[in-house]
Amino acid sequence: MHEQLVSPDRQRGRRLLYQMAKDGRSVEDLTPEEYELINNSLAYFDVLGIYYKNRYIRRKDVMEIWALPLVRLMQVAQPFLNHRDTDQGVPIWPRLRALHADAQRHLERHQVPIRTTPSVTGQAGSSSVDI
Repeated sequence: MHEQLVSPDRQRGRRLLYQMAKDGRSVEDLTPEEYELINNSLAYFDVLGIYYKNRYIRRKDVMEIWALPLVRLMQVAQPFLNHRDTDQGVPIWPRLRALHADAQRHLERHQVPIRTTPSVTGQAGSSSVDI
């Protein structure tokens, strides 16, 4: 699972969300490739949420590795999520949202500061999970 989440395409999708927020771009401004990269990167977090909920992987490990990147990502992903919710007629990716809520609680419990305006970092192919 971790290897999929840090793959270059998943990282590129996450970076695109940060870039959208920074540039003030809307979902409608995305190219089909950009839309697919973002959608795929968020969908993988929904899959992680399934693994997490069903305890297929250690919850502590998920929180230690992914809580901060996920909470930061969700700060900039909301316009995309809103677009997908409207498009589908229902809130999508419920496991992603539940995982995000647990990640927020984890960070609060451990008093981890969260910057409110994430920066765009990293290069394609980087193994950093800070994006």
